[in-house]
Amino acid sequence: MMKNWLKAALFLLPLLLFIGITNWYVDSYALLRVTYDDIAAQMEAGKHVEGLEDSDYNDRNLLAARIKAMDEAPQVMVFGSSRVYTFDHTMFGTDSFYNAGLSEATIYDLLAAVGIADYQGKLPQTAVIGVDAFLFNNSHDNEKWKELEDYKNYMWTTMVDKLPEDWAHPYKDTGRDWKKALSLDYFRYNVTLLPDRKRFAVSYTDDWETESYLKHSDGSVSYQRKLREVDAADVEAMTRQAMEEHVVYRMTDYAEIDESHFEDFSRLIDYLQAAGVEVILYLPPYSPVMYNYIESEAAFQITLTVEERVKELAREKGIALYGSYDPAGCGLEMTDLYDVYHVKAEKTADTYYQVLPGR
Repeated sequence: MMKNWLKAALFLLPLLLFIGITNWYVDSYALLRVTYDDIAAQMEAGKHVEGLEDSDYNDRNLLAARIKAMDEAPQVMVFGSSRVYTFDHTMFGTDSFYNAGLSEATIYDLLAAVGIADYQGKLPQTAVIGVDAFLFNNSHDNEKWKELEDYKNYMWTTMVDKLPEDWAHPYKDTGRDWKKALSLDYFRYNVTLLPDRKRFAVSYTDDWETESYLKHSDGSVSYQRKLREVDAADVEAMTRQAMEEHVVYRMTDYAEIDESHFEDFSRLIDYLQAAGVEVILYLPPYSPVMYNYIESEAAFQITLTVEERVKELAREKGIALYGSYDPAGCGLEMTDLYDVYHVKAEKTADTYYQVLPGR
C-alpha cells in the first residue's frame, strides 16, 4: 500500500510542479508573480510601468488597485475613454493628479470609476470628464465594465437613491490568489501562451518615454515610438479606409441619444457637484478629414446633436465645457494624430480650450 502511495506521489509531484511553475511564469491574469496591487504600489511611489500592453493587461483591475493605493485624494482626476489617455499632470499645473481613463469606456465605466473614487474616499477637487459622442449609443455598449460591476452598482444606487442598510460593500480583489498556483483551468490557458512566449511581465522606469507603451504614475499614457513617429500619410490612409467602409468608431446604428444613458450621466454630475467636486466636461476632437465626413453623412449627424445636447447640459448645471468634436477650434491637423482617433500628446493641451465657462 505504501509503495503504491509513493509511486502515485512520485508521478504526481513533477506534474504539479510543472503546473505550478507554468502558472507562476506565465501568470496571464497577474494573480501570482506580480499583481495589480504590486503595480499600483510602484506607481504610487512615482514609477512608470512598461510592458502592460504586451501583457494584455486589464486596465479596470489596475484602476481599482491604483485608486485604492492612493495616500490621499488627488486634486484633479480625468475620467473617460482612451481619448483622454494623454492628459497628464503638467496640463493642470499640479502633481496631485490622476488619469482614470479606461479603454472603450461606456457610461457604466464612468459610473464605476467614480464609484471607486467615492467609495475609497478619493473624490478629487476637480473632475474632468471626457464626453465621447458614442457615450450615449447603447448599440455599442460593451461588457468590460463588468470587471467593476460592484462599483458601478454602488455608484448607481448611491446617486439614484440612498443605500439600503443591508447594502453589499463593493469589492475588487487585485492581490495574490494562491489558489491559482495549481489551478488546472489557469494552467490550460497559460500553457496556450507559451508557444508565442507571451506572459504577464512589467518593468518600472523613471523615464517619461521609452520605445514601448508606458503607463505613467499619474495614470496618463505615453505611446510606443512607432506611434509617436507615425507618418501622417498613414493616418490619413487609415482614416479614408474607415470612411470607405462607412465606419466611425462606435457611431453606427445610432439614430438617437439613449435617454437612460444621458440621465445617468446627468445624475453623475449632480452627485459630484453635491459632493463639492468641480466638474468640467471635455469634448475630444475628431481629425479634420473625419469631421468633414461626419458632417456630410446623415448617418453620423448624431455627433453634432450630442455636442449641442452636452452644451445644453453644461449650461443647465453651470459647469465649464472644454473642447469640441470639431477640430477647427484647436487647429488640429492630420500630423497631430497617432491614428484615426487619438491626438498626440504634444497637441493634447491645445484641444483643451474653454468653450463654456462654469459658474
